[in-house]
Amino acid sequence: MAVKPNANGGPERPSSAVAESRDSRGLAEVLRQRLQAVDIDAKRRSGTEAGMEAWYPYYAGYTEEFAAQVIEASNLGPKSTVLDPWNGCGTTTRVADVQGHTAIGIDINPVATLVASAKLARAQDAIHVTGLAGRLAAHSLSAPATLTSGDPLRKWLCPALTRTYRSIEQGILADLAVRDGAVLSPSAQALPPLAAFLVLALQRAARHFAGIKTTSNPTWLRPKTHAPRHDAEALTGVWLETVRAMAMDLEAAEADAHRTGSQVFLGDARNLPLGDSAVDLVVTSPPYCTRIDYVVSTSFELAALGIGDKQPSFDELRRTSMGTPLARRAAAPAAETFPDEVASVLTRIREHPSKASSSYYYKTYAQYFSDSMASVAELRRVLKPGAAAVLVVQSSYYKDIYVDLPELYVAMGQALDMRASIAAEYDVNRFLAQINSRSTAHRKSTSHREAVVVLEAA
Repeated sequence: MAVKPNANGGPERPSSAVAESRDSRGLAEVLRQRLQAVDIDAKRRSGTEAGMEAWYPYYAGYTEEFAAQVIEASNLGPKSTVLDPWNGCGTTTRVADVQGHTAIGIDINPVATLVASAKLARAQDAIHVTGLAGRLAAHSLSAPATLTSGDPLRKWLCPALTRTYRSIEQGILADLAVRDGAVLSPSAQALPPLAAFLVLALQRAARHFAGIKTTSNPTWLRPKTHAPRHDAEALTGVWLETVRAMAMDLEAAEADAHRTGSQVFLGDARNLPLGDSAVDLVVTSPPYCTRIDYVVSTSFELAALGIGDKQPSFDELRRTSMGTPLARRAAAPAAETFPDEVASVLTRIREHPSKASSSYYYKTYAQYFSDSMASVAELRRVLKPGAAAVLVVQSSYYKDIYVDLPELYVAMGQALDMRASIAAEYDVNRFLAQINSRSTAHRKSTSHREAVVVLEAA
């Protein structure tokens, strides 16, 4: 099924001389020179998020400035289609939309689609909707929602705040998220930008009061045994403050914007809901090969969307997500079915003497590369001839085995008849493997690198 978002504006088409320059050298070389000239790397540094980038800080993300440089270096024509199939917190879709392109963001996690859609809200709409927010807040205090049996949010918030949260959420959806006479479910589809904006603000406010158990692993969230008690007025007050602050963030970023009809969808990078040769540029960052459970790290937000950690839908999301540490029920693909470079890494993992290397660990790594190959094949299918996918990826280790993910994506792209190369690379001093104090026990080196991989369609 081809997705055809509306578009009604765009920047000037680049000059033919610039376009010819890019065509003759390839995007990888143009991008390499551009990133060197402006001294920008792809890594979002901890604690540097501001404005909309702070709405949902995301370890694996890149900055808006980096995304803007990549899109500008690509010399796209007006209203070109820019895709991010692992859209995460929506950096690519927001930047492409502001530059006047038709951005399409796809992610398998409904929390990600909520954040990304909220970033597509218009500043004036967000400012005007503060009045609606005030009325919904007042109504939630006078007529709080009735708690349903087994509401997953109840594990994280006390009953008073859970009732208030659900009352506000129901009001937002009834006013701003109705399609064909039916109220949309944020756990099943992406919400329109303005509805997503208000629901995201509500989630951010509620998180201030949530009973979250902290551990040495910052990605592994658990609710406390007993949620702390708070008055409902506390939640409504913080929510209204958050709405106003987020509206100001949108207004501050609105200057010189050429907004279009960009859209975000709940979907899978391995089966993109797009027609063949429909995309002019891909800018994205696939899940890293680190076996980090990104779904568990969004447990609170998923509970707010109605998906509890004991529900089958939660387990299904974990198992189907790319990079999951859970072994799927299907048999692991054989190493020999992958490109030689990938097969070599998988064989070394399978033959490693450490416990479960030949079973569980081999299977989860084989799952990852099977998902990667399927996703790159989809990118090749949806890209127009000569168009490119720009991927930000990071290396990792299995025990003492170096998993050079940038080079492995190059190999996968080449195996699928794409022109593949590395446009830039950077040393990484902060990575999630550091949370495990035993992660370096099997090796002397702890070097990691992050790289910008360019895959160009034939």
